[in-house]
Amino acid sequence: MQNQEKILDHIKKNPGHTQSQITYRLDIPQSTVKYHLIQLTKENKIFSEKLFKTHYFPVGIDAKIKIKTCIESNFNLKNIYENLINKMSLEEIATSCDISKSIASKRLQVLESMGAVKKIKVEKKIRFCRK
Repeated sequence: MQNQEKILDHIKKNPGHTQSQITYRLDIPQSTVKYHLIQLTKENKIFSEKLFKTHYFPVGIDAKIKIKTCIESNFNLKNIYENLINKMSLEEIATSCDISKSIASKRLQVLESMGAVKKIKVEKKIRFCRK
């Protein structure tokens, strides 16, 4: 199997992986992976989405699967999403996940941009909850 086919097959089986994750798991040089990702994108077989890093997906992927795989492939996203109960403040989320408020804030922005989390105002305070 050629490198491009291996990469496309990997993305279909593991949607949402980053270039570095693909490089590591397939043990193909980073420059080769990068080249083939560009080619596959030009051929409209995959697309990329910049979240906090660039993630790659097969064309035609279901939105719910895209969100699920992105969350599962990043420890902090998964940690925040799993610990997000009811309506929580940024401070509550950071504390429950044992991460800094800065990291929590950045990852919440990613989750919000994907449509997994929504930001609401409750009594003049910003809270987050799952969608």
